[in-house]
Amino acid sequence: MITQIEDVNYQVPPVWVRMLETGVITLLVPAAGLLFHPQDPLFYDSPFSWLIVAPLLAGLRYGFLFGFAAALLTVAIMVIAPTFGWAAADLPVQYAIGVLLTGMVAGEFTDIWRRRLSQMKIINDYQGTRLEEFVRNFHVLRVSHDQLAERLAANPHNLRDVLQALAERFDVVEPGDDILTERATDLLSFVAHEGRVEQCALYTVDDKERVAHEPASFIGGYPRDVDIADHPMVKASFAERSMISLRSEMEEGLQNRSQSLLAVIPLIDVNDRIWALVAITEMPFVEFERGNLHLLSVLGGNLGDIITDAYARTPADAELAKFQFEKRLKQWTQYASRYKLSSLLMAYEIPGNVRDISNEALTDLVYEQLRALDFAWTTDLGDNTQIIYVLMPLTPERGAGAYRERMTMLLNERFGVDVADSGLVFHQRHVNGKQSASNLLAGIRRQAEQHATA
Repeated sequence: MITQIEDVNYQVPPVWVRMLETGVITLLVPAAGLLFHPQDPLFYDSPFSWLIVAPLLAGLRYGFLFGFAAALLTVAIMVIAPTFGWAAADLPVQYAIGVLLTGMVAGEFTDIWRRRLSQMKIINDYQGTRLEEFVRNFHVLRVSHDQLAERLAANPHNLRDVLQALAERFDVVEPGDDILTERATDLLSFVAHEGRVEQCALYTVDDKERVAHEPASFIGGYPRDVDIADHPMVKASFAERSMISLRSEMEEGLQNRSQSLLAVIPLIDVNDRIWALVAITEMPFVEFERGNLHLLSVLGGNLGDIITDAYARTPADAELAKFQFEKRLKQWTQYASRYKLSSLLMAYEIPGNVRDISNEALTDLVYEQLRALDFAWTTDLGDNTQIIYVLMPLTPERGAGAYRERMTMLLNERFGVDVADSGLVFHQRHVNGKQSASNLLAGIRRQAEQHATA
């Protein structure tokens, strides 16, 4: 049973077979006429013109050339027929022309359809090849997708989760702690765990950006074959103030094949002060990709800020909230510029009396809605008006609309406040690294003061 086009394996006979078959078919009608109808062997007086059968069959079977040849052979028989007494009259010209046209038309019809079939076969073969390639790529993509799903299921953490875990792990750092000495192993183990690093070492850097010759901590074995101080990747990291990996090293022509560093991660704060370097020498190949390297680079910046906080002088309690918020905003402004991690700065301008609801109640509502990485600060604007600043890290600019809708609904449900008629005003700024932290705060405050005096 034929189920596919490929199962029909038709082969055109050789030329000699086609010539023999055409001759036999052409001679068959006159031979039959001589045997069974001798008084009119060519069937001139018959109601049906049997002489056109041979050109018609030959043309339909083998095309124009053989149909025309059969017609010529038939006309030749018609020409010599009076000589042998097969026909009393001379050659019937109209009859002969009809025989020739029959062979030619039938043959041309066959050739046209054969050309169309050849074209369709070529197109079908091409489509079949493309389909086979698509099926193979589909199966490769499916296997890759399954592997990616298994990988994500085994490691569901994203950048937000990692930064939240970082804040929870180092939330007990007090000013004055020698974190680079006392918690160097803790710092390095966190980087190795979150970045899936198998072998790495942490080297301290002094005020003059001189790298220590011996590591303060290491994981996966002591790095004996790495001269960290003179390595080209380390020098490039100091020059670029960013992470340098083997990929960027090869692009810049800095490779030194005698030393096996995969990446150098600077623990750098928002002031571009490098406190230490993490040198990675071994990690799984599947983890050595852009997303994981970007995560390690962001971790280096966060750890640099944590080290800065440990050595920084804390201001008085009256200025502590402002200091912490400005520091956090400065960090994420720097992250937006350095790592392309955009954030959102929202501000509530709360007038003195919003339908007899205290500013403390509204402030508590705003603080209740803070997420894990969000940070807020409340300040007075004057005339019993307050501004609540809310920094929302890793939130795109389009997230402001959804946040406004959510807070508007909560204000209406809890206090019955109609934001449009209450005098409460929302301000927003996109933290994309193009404006400094002080300019962002000053712009919102200036806009709020203009609105208050209007």
